[in-house]
Amino acid sequence: MKAYRIQSPHTIGLDELAAQPVGERCVKLKNLMCGIASTDISVYSGEKQVAYPIIPGRQCVGFVSEVGPGVSFARGNRVVAHSHASCHTCKPCKDGHYYDCEKPLLFGVGENGFLSDFSVVSADDVFAIPDRLKDEEAIFTEHTALAINIMSRLGVEKGEHLVIVGASIVGIILAQVAMYYQAVPIVVDMHEDLLDIARQAGVYYTVDTVQEDAGKKILGLTGGHMADACAYMATSTVPLTNAFDYCCKRGRVAIVGRSANLRDEFKCNIGALIEKNLDLITVTDCGKNYPSAINMLANRTVSVEMLPKHIVPFAEAPAAIENIASGDAAIEKLLIKI
Repeated sequence: MKAYRIQSPHTIGLDELAAQPVGERCVKLKNLMCGIASTDISVYSGEKQVAYPIIPGRQCVGFVSEVGPGVSFARGNRVVAHSHASCHTCKPCKDGHYYDCEKPLLFGVGENGFLSDFSVVSADDVFAIPDRLKDEEAIFTEHTALAINIMSRLGVEKGEHLVIVGASIVGIILAQVAMYYQAVPIVVDMHEDLLDIARQAGVYYTVDTVQEDAGKKILGLTGGHMADACAYMATSTVPLTNAFDYCCKRGRVAIVGRSANLRDEFKCNIGALIEKNLDLITVTDCGKNYPSAINMLANRTVSVEMLPKHIVPFAEAPAAIENIASGDAAIEKLLIKI
């Protein structure tokens, strides 16, 4: 098995490893495409401490090349892998609720990722995808499932205004999911080029915080009510306090992002949170939404065509990862074709 492993910060190399056995309820994947996430860059740069060496790559599309006992998948089935490996020992896992695993291991951080030609994973952590869904579309299943979970956790209803702070990949996908549920997304960002991508995705209302008074514009767009809910992307450079300002009284605010995305601290006005009696939650997982996300992508309810993507062959993976870690590359999704 050929795999890229991060040996130490800023050191990655191609290793020849022994073939992995395929145990009970496991499948071997022939990896087709690997998505490099912010967690992988954090591990590569040394910002995230892990047990080195480790194979990076949190997202994966592949086909089943071998199956173990007790598996319903057939050889040749094309699948997308979950971003977490279930522990199979906690009560939710034992009850079959792997999406609620209490001790999940993030691929590329707590468990070897998918930047390799083959991987062995639990059959419970992969999902079949239809032929009409291209590899470079299916790789965004995690982002879409997270967006669906944000909508669910915030309880956004038909006709409600949802402010999305941060025109990130998740933010733009979330806007499309909101429109599907007939909510009204308002995307807020400091970068006009990212807002332009949101508009290409069909978002009618965008706010450039550099050029406009965001609070005043949102007040106008909502008919003087302000937004019913706000999803704050943890990678956004807009201050968190602004999210409180964009919400109406008794509104809901979600901070969205995994631990590796988060800054060490968020400075915010707790007084505004209390005075408006806002509900504050965090959303870091996808829930049980992978099948729904696959369906949305396959039916083009969510389009990822306009999202900035950089697809490179397997041999160029180390240079591409270094470019992102050093800040030399533009902000875009790195996909490795294996």
